[in-house]
Amino acid sequence: MSKVLLGLVGETNVNRSDPDSAFAKVKPLLDRADVLFGHLETTVSNDPSENMRKEGIIDLPFKQGWVHSKPEAVGAWKSGGFDAVGGASNVSGDAWSTMRVIEELDRLGIKHAGLGENKAAARAPAIVEKNGVKIGFLSYTSVFYPQFVPALVNRPGAATVKAHMSIVPSFRSEEMPGAMPAVKTWLDEAEKALMLDDIAKLRPLVDHVILSCHWGVSDAEKVQDYQIELAHAAIDAGTDVIIGHHAHRPQGIELYNGKPIFYSMGNFAFDWWFVRNWLKEGIMAFVSFENGAIDKVSFAPVHRDEGNDVASLSVDSPEGLAVIEAVRKLSAPFDTKIDVVGGEVVISR
Repeated sequence: MSKVLLGLVGETNVNRSDPDSAFAKVKPLLDRADVLFGHLETTVSNDPSENMRKEGIIDLPFKQGWVHSKPEAVGAWKSGGFDAVGGASNVSGDAWSTMRVIEELDRLGIKHAGLGENKAAARAPAIVEKNGVKIGFLSYTSVFYPQFVPALVNRPGAATVKAHMSIVPSFRSEEMPGAMPAVKTWLDEAEKALMLDDIAKLRPLVDHVILSCHWGVSDAEKVQDYQIELAHAAIDAGTDVIIGHHAHRPQGIELYNGKPIFYSMGNFAFDWWFVRNWLKEGIMAFVSFENGAIDKVSFAPVHRDEGNDVASLSVDSPEGLAVIEAVRKLSAPFDTKIDVVGGEVVISR
């Protein structure tokens, strides 16, 4: 079996006059990968009235200030060299724009998972073959408004894995009113079972299974209980690599049974005006497969520069070292080692 280098990026959103410029400064980094996959955090719309926007302020009734990308923006992922994208997220919120982004991805030959014209299509994998190696991608969101986002039997939308939460009072709450409570989260058993069934169906069709999860809490470093539950269950079911997004900042990395879990990759190319000057750091992950097994796992630090273009960071630069050290600190609770070896940031235990 041939060797294949898989490149993975987190949150991508393109909404600019020259879409082809979105990934231009990291093209050498992207081109290192034999197979390139990322999280697509947008749908597309050409006419605001078709999404019932009022005076161009919003595209989604539940997310003030959100603006869908234009259809021509999807060309950025083509020029960036992406083989496939995962699209399930909390902004997959209206049927018309969801179908429009699927049409554009299909027109450009970019494979996709996580979005579909119905529930079955949204849960279907994207399969990419390179050098005789088949890699299957699944995409889900655990962050969503249930009345808008999930794909249904007769409605376009996103593939979901629902989670629940409860607030547990502090053991000192009776003594000290106002003591900080704990938050407990767990997966919905029915939707967890559907995800595991998707993995089981995909596993015999491919050499490697990759899971892309929109989950967690925005701008948070803490990984929630349900994220760990989902990740471990997915790997136990046959998943090889998991990438996470929604926090918009890097989180810890875990090696569970030798399989990497990137709980949050942080932002990559991201044009939404709300985070333009905020949460600029991210990582690109590389997973080398050889003879059917994971050979090496590494990442490269990136950031968005003054022009909001995503750019590579040298592992020797102060900015690059800051990203590496932040990921190292957040990965320590998982007993994950982060070492710079020959210009690469290598992940091990």
